[in-house]
Amino acid sequence: MAISRRSLVRGLGAGMLGAGASVGALSACGEGGLRRGRPRATTTAPTAEALSEPDNPLVIGQIGAEYGRMAAFENAIATALDCARLDVNARWDGLFGHEIELLERHVMAEPGEDLSEAIRSMAEAGATCVITSIDEESLIAAMPALVEAGMAVIDVFTSAADVRGPEVQTANLLVRLSPDDATIAAQYAEIALGSSSDKAGPPGSVAYLSEDTLQGRSLLHELELVLNPARGSIVSQQFYPVGDFGDVGARVTTVLEDPPALLVFNGGPEAAPFLSALYEATLDEGQRPKIDFPKRLSPAATVDYSLDPSAKDLAPGCLDSATGYQPGDALTMHHENMMLNRDREFLRTGYAYSQQAYDALTMACLAAQHALSVEGTALAAALPAILTGTTDCTDYESCRRAMRTGLEAQERVTVSYEGRMGALELGPRSDARIGQLREYTWSEAHVLELGNPKGFEAPS
Repeated sequence: MAISRRSLVRGLGAGMLGAGASVGALSACGEGGLRRGRPRATTTAPTAEALSEPDNPLVIGQIGAEYGRMAAFENAIATALDCARLDVNARWDGLFGHEIELLERHVMAEPGEDLSEAIRSMAEAGATCVITSIDEESLIAAMPALVEAGMAVIDVFTSAADVRGPEVQTANLLVRLSPDDATIAAQYAEIALGSSSDKAGPPGSVAYLSEDTLQGRSLLHELELVLNPARGSIVSQQFYPVGDFGDVGARVTTVLEDPPALLVFNGGPEAAPFLSALYEATLDEGQRPKIDFPKRLSPAATVDYSLDPSAKDLAPGCLDSATGYQPGDALTMHHENMMLNRDREFLRTGYAYSQQAYDALTMACLAAQHALSVEGTALAAALPAILTGTTDCTDYESCRRAMRTGLEAQERVTVSYEGRMGALELGPRSDARIGQLREYTWSEAHVLELGNPKGFEAPS
């Protein structure tokens, strides 16, 4: 039987991740201050003191945004975070004998907002961890203040490589839970390069439409990095200001001037009117498409268009060749009911990134239990370890129980948390390396069909 990469990590690295990395983080980043130099390989705490839980509450900050592509997910993320807080406190009696505290959510109203004062206020309120769902530019700009405050940062949203650029100093405090643009680009390129349709453009040819954002240009760059060496190419690229798609007919004409093997639409719900116009422009006298190629839509465009105001104007079947995606495993009935109990509007808007938000708060609590510390540096160091330990668990209480049982025997039990977003492993820079995403299609009446879970792995 083949050994999975996840099992290999557990078998060979459990000691290092579960004990060496986390205990090293404890001694390096606890009250004694940051130890410089290369960490020692050890499986026991370099202290004579007994292992024990601290008598400190965990305080978590949160920053969201109500503009741009983030706006579509703001309510789902905020709701899931609060549901996770309630579960930890009301169902499972908090952490270290205290209720965890989720500070009032700071919501950015416009791009370019200086977050330093908001971060300072969170630090003064005792926050040692912050969960973010903001755009790449804002996260990059906020990192100096977050590093200065020593906060662990769990980001549920960003995907651009620029966040990991050499000029962005994260001090190893940043963890990102969603697949990055390189991962998504590799999947798109595979579809384009494998095309053999006589109704589409040559294999490897891609038409690209995107909001003009750092993330939009990042995804294009990652696509080019994969396509160009394989003799593929971007045959057309169109950027448009956020919220201003412009002349639909002109954009359709640009795409059809050089039909691609794949069209990538990296925007929002404006995708449907565009795809409807594109579909109608390809019909022959018998109302059959004479040009047809697959379309891939971003999470913000993966919505139920039968409930959208544009539905009445969409051509039947115009989304037949479109596929959208959202990060995360299959949505369980329990998760959907949790969200709908708060807001029935999620039936229309969906649940994208709510799994990541729920798991982000749960992971912060488990990292604290693993590290026996609420210090930001210790939390950040422990976050990768709680995903690849030796004891499988699927919720906060079962994971914590395993660790506390070991603690009673003065032993460290490592856990492998598989939460709402499914199995997840972090790479060397604490970005999602292995995980799950859901692929969606639409019916002829533009109804969003049930998402099909699919694993992803970041390219090496």
